Amino acid sequence: FTLLVLTGLTVGAKAQDDAKLWIGGTFNVSTFKYKGEDNSTKNFEIAPEIGVNLSDSWGLGLAIGYAHVDGYVSMFDEVGAFHGNAFSIAPFARYTYFKRDLASLFVDGGIKYTTMHALGDDNNLNSFEIGIRPGLAFNVAPNIQLLTKIGFLGYEHAKYDEVKADGFGLNFDLSQIQLGVNFLF
Repeated sequence: FTLLVLTGLTVGAKAQDDAKLWIGGTFNVSTFKYKGEDNSTKNFEIAPEIGVNLSDSWGLGLAIGYAHVDGYVSMFDEVGAFHGNAFSIAPFARYTYFKRDLASLFVDGGIKYTTMHALGDDNNLNSFEIGIRPGLAFNVAPNIQLLTKIGFLGYEHAKYDEVKADGFGLNFDLSQIQLGVNFLF
């Protein structure tokens, strides 16, 4: 049985090397609590993506995301109650720098624009980011990959009404861990 599984995964890895197109996406669920606040914050994000492999190492993709936030957010050094929805669009380039039969390591570099609307508020929070997200993909079956993107390194600009904020850094909190699946064609 073990030999049959390993043979199937090896054949699947070869089919993945020949794949030109992928469809899939990631999701993220996180919850956290700010000091001094009684309630926790719950986030949910889903980001379907489509991409094309240009070579063994390079690919181009586009993710379109939806997120829901319920609880408290830290915005511009203030913590406040927030209930709302966000939509994003994120074109990216994927560079796979390590590849074996069962797994590969990659980094997605790109830009992301997000607009977040708080329920009961006329203003939107708009943000723009540019940076990289490292990732790991597991080849679990012919033409199927499980993947995770862990963290973010880059620059972000946010604007809410007339208030603006800029930041640069490395972020590995729960909101930056994404799990997903890709189907390769």
